[in-house]
Amino acid sequence: MKFTIYSTKEQKKDLEYEVLSQEFYGFVTRHLMQWTEEPEYTESIISRKNTIINLSNTILSKSIYVLESDDSGYYQDAEYAWHDSNFLLSVRRLNTLQFIELAGELLVKGILDLSFINDALKEENASFKFVYADRTYGIEVFPIGDIEKESFNEEHPNIRLLVERMENSLQREDYSNVLHSSASIFETMAKEVIGTDGIQNQTLGGFFDRYRNESLLPGSILDYILEIYRKRNSEPLSGHGSLEAPSISSEEAIVLSQMTKAFVKIESHLQRQVTSS
Repeated sequence: MKFTIYSTKEQKKDLEYEVLSQEFYGFVTRHLMQWTEEPEYTESIISRKNTIINLSNTILSKSIYVLESDDSGYYQDAEYAWHDSNFLLSVRRLNTLQFIELAGELLVKGILDLSFINDALKEENASFKFVYADRTYGIEVFPIGDIEKESFNEEHPNIRLLVERMENSLQREDYSNVLHSSASIFETMAKEVIGTDGIQNQTLGGFFDRYRNESLLPGSILDYILEIYRKRNSEPLSGHGSLEAPSISSEEAIVLSQMTKAFVKIESHLQRQVTSS
């Protein structure tokens, strides 16, 4: 069997703003941990963890860790400690596209089950799933229209969907809704960075100080994000009714759209970089 990461370049572009949560990565990691701990002998356990770590390293173009035992076939305590810690990072340090590659390899090796990973992705509100046909694993990326029909949980929206809404609003010259979508993207991104259930039903203003502490974005960018959130709450027709005309211009909406997409990419990249270091 083989794994095809993308059928087309368009699929890769479609997933440009797909962000999987730390909660999702943690769930998958715990599932893989069960697989590593199945063997009776500790030597097999460390070998399985080494397999996951090296698959992740390969995707990240990092060096392969060669696991070597002593003359008796046993491993030093330091080896177990190193593998325990690095195994826990092997999934979390990947971005969405890299995770797809890892999961594909694990599907081919029989370490992951197709139904399991697709059920987890559905619970995550992800906009793709894994497929199997002609002895080949691949992915199917859902069209935005199909995602809209599924009525994904608005308390945990898909960032890819929100970006599409923002761009569609820009094309329709609905600049107030560009602002609304941008603020929603920032709020969702902040919840992903913090990654705890306690804030899921809160608005960005309620936990922004905590996000500022955990974000890796420069302070000036975080000030800008907070300004956009506050402006969303006061701008006419930006998520609430008003008899006043919107004040946001086309130029402002264009800048906001581009900045929002850039900040999502930067935050995601910085978070993964710290995790992998």
